[in-house]
Amino acid sequence: MGTQPSKIALLISSVLSLSALPVLAAESSQQLVVDETITVTGARFDRTTDQQLTVINTIEREEIERLNPKSIADVLEILPGVSVTRNGGAGQTTSVSIRGSNSSHVLVIVDGVKVGSATLGSVSFNSISPENIERIEVLKGPRASVWGSDAIGGVIQIFTRQLKSGEGFVGAEYGTNDYLRGSAGFGMEHGEGSSTLVVSREQSNGYDVYDGAESENDADGYDRTSISLKGSQLLSQQWQALWSGQYDRGNNQFDDIYGSGGVDESDYANYLWNLGTQYTGGKYTSKLAYSQSRDYNENFRGDNAAAGIAKYETKRKQVNWSNQYLVGNGLNLSGGIDWSNEAVLGDYAQNDRDIVGAYLLVEKQWQKLLAEVAVRYDDVENVDSETTYNLSLAYQFNEQWRLSATTGTAFKVPTFNDLYWPGSGNPELLSETSESYDMTLNYRRNDVQAYVSLFKNDIDNLIAWAPTGIIGDNGWEIWKPANVNNAEITGAEFFTKFGLFGLEHQLAYTYLDTEDKATEKALTGRSENEFNYSLSYQWQDFDLLANYHYQGKRYAGYDQYLDAYHQLDLGLGYKVTDNWQLRLKANNVFDEEIISVANYFSPGREVFFSVSYNAL
Repeated sequence: MGTQPSKIALLISSVLSLSALPVLAAESSQQLVVDETITVTGARFDRTTDQQLTVINTIEREEIERLNPKSIADVLEILPGVSVTRNGGAGQTTSVSIRGSNSSHVLVIVDGVKVGSATLGSVSFNSISPENIERIEVLKGPRASVWGSDAIGGVIQIFTRQLKSGEGFVGAEYGTNDYLRGSAGFGMEHGEGSSTLVVSREQSNGYDVYDGAESENDADGYDRTSISLKGSQLLSQQWQALWSGQYDRGNNQFDDIYGSGGVDESDYANYLWNLGTQYTGGKYTSKLAYSQSRDYNENFRGDNAAAGIAKYETKRKQVNWSNQYLVGNGLNLSGGIDWSNEAVLGDYAQNDRDIVGAYLLVEKQWQKLLAEVAVRYDDVENVDSETTYNLSLAYQFNEQWRLSATTGTAFKVPTFNDLYWPGSGNPELLSETSESYDMTLNYRRNDVQAYVSLFKNDIDNLIAWAPTGIIGDNGWEIWKPANVNNAEITGAEFFTKFGLFGLEHQLAYTYLDTEDKATEKALTGRSENEFNYSLSYQWQDFDLLANYHYQGKRYAGYDQYLDAYHQLDLGLGYKVTDNWQLRLKANNVFDEEIISVANYFSPGREVFFSVSYNAL
């Protein structure tokens, strides 16, 4: 069923009144990569790094290449406030948490398109190849007032590769567990526009990821193919056409942990595409985009067709209309309307729903004082409506020091499984909600940058399985999802990057104190302490990267903890010519036993060698 026309008309009329108004310059973001030319999109429009109030960590293509990651999670793990849990290696289920929130409380956007499953409420971080990524932005704290549902912990924005005309690359890599990768990409011009095409293919024989099911003592490999297309065309002095597309296809092998002969493989075929136009005329900018995405998985038993096949699919359509107006005198306004339709495959009481939202963002600067106010209204079909806000203030003491404070609310819509799973869904569920606070002290001078951030997040109406008091036909009490849990998360986040003795140093530390209010115990899967230190050095045609990661012990439930671990990765690159480069990467050099989910092991020590050619 669709949203009532009267509601849509009300939202459209409210935003039409915004589009004749203005957007403001906020304040400098705290980033891993800082350059005056770098822009970020925390407010849905490009801003320079001194125009953001929100803490934003950014990783650019150059650093991704030096990290030589095998998954997006490998990139995210080096960031402060970002924690990763894996059911094994690069091809296995991976969860990403921001500042202690659930993985489902992280909104993931690829080239402006929301991705993920509406049945599980999760995102497959192992399906997108890092070779296709140009930049990653991680926005900390609640951003539902700008982006809508899911942004309780933060937002991860992924931007695919963008090459200039005449630029191109081709690369190959081989490594541990018969890992193979081939990739290529090139940029091309067409009139007053350009497009980029990137193709990547990877595969690995894998290893046995699970310790516990004797019948599953086999290697769990994976393969994936990724294709991305991105481009733009200038139509006139004011109008521009924009497009992007991403297709990911592959297979992941895993273990049936119960040894019951159940499914142990998954085929996936995910895609997204986005068509848009942008008008820029003086102080006014408007963007209109239509997109579609699919998250599809087919689970089966690789050696036994009789085990059955389970299919899961989410299809999502989106329309986004965003506007900004630069009023002047430090005052800017922006606002817009978002519409999406989520449809799922399966025998649900309801298979699709519409979500309509409208937002307004006001930014204002008075000399050294910066302010931001954002408010948003979302109507979720057959669930509820939510009004969220963000209030931010910052004071610039001098060119080096700045103090900012933020408070805001956010929400997460229940999944289709929570609401309508046959026999156990609860259609009376409400959205999970949060209220958070953040204070950040930022320092920047020459080649030194640092920030320390204190934060608190109270999350209510968390959905969990709970007894209903009703006895089923089998004599057992029936359990269903219910809004029964509350959580409190407090913490601190520190980051610094500086040059010393010809070396570039980067330190990130996160402290978390979490509590499940019902049990008064820590939230599962969270570490109290997490630390990352990176050291890089460049000498003539050589570059060296050493990355150390410490993960503190994690609460696993039932008064059990997973051990803390240390991981050291080393990378060495050599530029043979201006175009040819060789790279050697060693992960987990000391072969530490790494377990982030009980009974699931890391691949141990890994070594990879790659060769690449770049046409500049």
